Amino acid sequence: MFKQLSTLQKKRLAFLTAYVIFACLLVYFWQPVYLVSIFIVLVPPAFLNFFWLKHSRYKIFLFSFFTTLLFAPSVEIMARLANAWDVQSVLPRLFGIAPLENLIFAFLNFFWVLSFYEYFVDKDKPGKVSERFRFILLLYSLLFLVVFSLFFIAPGLVTVNYYLLAVIILIVPGGILFYLTPNLFKKIWLTTIFFAFAFFVYEVVSLLIGSWWWPGNYLFTVTISGHIFPLDDVFIWYFLSTPVLIGGYEFFVDDGK
Repeated sequence: MFKQLSTLQKKRLAFLTAYVIFACLLVYFWQPVYLVSIFIVLVPPAFLNFFWLKHSRYKIFLFSFFTTLLFAPSVEIMARLANAWDVQSVLPRLFGIAPLENLIFAFLNFFWVLSFYEYFVDKDKPGKVSERFRFILLLYSLLFLVVFSLFFIAPGLVTVNYYLLAVIILIVPGGILFYLTPNLFKKIWLTTIFFAFAFFVYEVVSLLIGSWWWPGNYLFTVTISGHIFPLDDVFIWYFLSTPVLIGGYEFFVDDGK
């Protein structure tokens, strides 16, 4: 996949990598609050990558916006009820428990991953939003209604530990998506590897400066400078979430090819 990149794309890929390293070093030594670190590390490269696109901007923004609006809050509520993760928060919390900073992070995660994928992998082809988009909006809305209804009625029913959460929102949907579109397997590797690196560096820095921590129970953990770091997170976020995000975008919004 790397060999298929143009010279300009290779230079831009090198620039994005260097920027992430530099920005994370700046955050490590400066130690700003989590919200500020998000704007330092993620906003500039995400929007720069987005503006390199010519044909896919509308589709990416639309999918990222509605995924953040309808899907991300449900996941954040389930995770916080289970104490799966938490972050330094200076903004008001949704229902007093879910940090809004993580919703900003979620949008940039979706937005940058898909901008990167379109620019470096999928050739930024012109095309309309798929008619299937309404189906994922329906699925998002159903999840949103179920989670937030149960939150007020029986919150214990949506208290989901980290690995069960991965099964519900990633493994089962991802298995279905890649069964229906197996040709996508060969197109996910560059994006997955890049963001596994970028998010690992940022996550470790956030852990070390106290912006992010894991207070729950996990299958496998290591300790970094006295801080618990779940290896579950490496598998679930780095190597599952990016492929499933791409699969969902391709199947429900793009052309599925």
